[in-house]
Amino acid sequence: MGFRPRLALWLLCAATYLCFAPGRILFPDDEIVFQTTRSMWERGDLAIEGIPKRTGEPKGRPSGSFGWAPGVDGRRYGFFGHGQSIVALPLYGVGRAAITRAPPAWRHVIRSDHYLMHRRSPRDDWPRLMASLTNCFMVAFAALLLMEWLRALGHRDRVAMGTALVYAFGTSAWPYSGTFLSEPLSTVMLLACAWGIARYHRGRAADRSGGSHRYWLWMAGLVAGLSLHAHVLNLLAVPCLLGYALVPIHLDRAWSRERPAWVGAVLLGLVGPVLLAVTQAQRFGDPWQTGRYDHYGYFVDPIPGMVGQLVGPGRSILLYSPALIVALFGWRRAVNRQRAAAWMVIAMFVVRWAFVSTRSDWWGGWGIGPRYLVPMIPLLLLPLAEVLADLPRARRSRRLGTIVALVSCGLVELHLSLHSIFEWMWSLIGTGTPQMDYLTRSHWIPSASPLWGFWSMPPDILSVQAWRLARHGHGGPWTIYMGIIGVAVLAGLALAWWWIRGREPGDGNPR
Repeated sequence: MGFRPRLALWLLCAATYLCFAPGRILFPDDEIVFQTTRSMWERGDLAIEGIPKRTGEPKGRPSGSFGWAPGVDGRRYGFFGHGQSIVALPLYGVGRAAITRAPPAWRHVIRSDHYLMHRRSPRDDWPRLMASLTNCFMVAFAALLLMEWLRALGHRDRVAMGTALVYAFGTSAWPYSGTFLSEPLSTVMLLACAWGIARYHRGRAADRSGGSHRYWLWMAGLVAGLSLHAHVLNLLAVPCLLGYALVPIHLDRAWSRERPAWVGAVLLGLVGPVLLAVTQAQRFGDPWQTGRYDHYGYFVDPIPGMVGQLVGPGRSILLYSPALIVALFGWRRAVNRQRAAAWMVIAMFVVRWAFVSTRSDWWGGWGIGPRYLVPMIPLLLLPLAEVLADLPRARRSRRLGTIVALVSCGLVELHLSLHSIFEWMWSLIGTGTPQMDYLTRSHWIPSASPLWGFWSMPPDILSVQAWRLARHGHGGPWTIYMGIIGVAVLAGLALAWWWIRGREPGDGNPR
């Protein structure tokens, strides 16, 4: 596969996501992470001011205390990972420049009737607007990495590309691209690890002299350790990635030959945890202290969480990423054909699903579906590649049924991407009863699900707001969006031409 189809995939995804981005910091978690980005840009440190009103504090906690803990120096520090804050710095800089350079009326492209966690002003709005677009590019990058991982496993180019497109537009990756949550960054890092390990094993099989293939494993080890800075839950993935990397070496009895590769990967993998321990010690006086101090979660009966994240009307990973239902039909073939990768995915999902379910906040807040399982979605699409690979030989009815099902998945995600989950959850607050509060309703009652409730919500995307602003005589933002739509159309046409044209010279895998 050449550079052009890769670029076209990334541009198509990023441009589409930009058209559906709300342009706001939606959640209190996002606001704390944004404040850390701003502190890093403006002052070169990590101290923040916090949110000056009640947002996500548990009962009994004082208002304005969400998302931060006092440091040993008396200042406030966010307790979320800094990975998202770091990757948002370039777009924060663009927003910082827009404060004085963008026409004042353009700022009204942001909906003014929505709940906000900051005072409206150009200085506050523009950096948040631009930083909030970070995940549009991050999820597009995740789709590209998923394709590369599948190609490294030996799948044909068309199969890998098709699976990546299904991930991009047939799962909750699409609505999550409009948030500033860290799950897309976690997804990118876990996919990078899987890709690096697959490339390592592929290179090891082709070059048993211990050549440059070891660098792929080193990359995977480094990224796995650094993934803790995106979200500490990624620690649960490390043993599964280690097994994916080392078990084939053990089965091949290649420990001595591959010693430089696995020793280097382990050492580089320690960089991330060591850095995390150092920063936590500097802020909170203890390398093991994240700053949460057990205020935000405790261990509970895991059964409700396990059931809810699978089949709950408001939290099911299958309902909110319905392409995974289609992928279920390929699991047997995936285990048979890609045994190491398949068992890595199964282990990583089961460990994360089981652990998250033991926590009192297993649903992950006001997100769409099971927020903490979002990084698992592209990995769980591994068997979908098998379904797509076998599709040309399937009966016509099966081919048609699969295509219709995947198109329907895309329509579900389009519906979810048009509206604000925060706005819907806010409307549910007054619906609770003594027997069932509004959060429990959002998990288990179909009418409280965003799949149903979003039909009553107005669209919450910047492109619609830009069009409305243009009708009032300020066409600049709409002109920009016309350009973005043009990029999406051209990228889509380029992908379609690549798909139709067939094999390119130099392609690694036949299509």
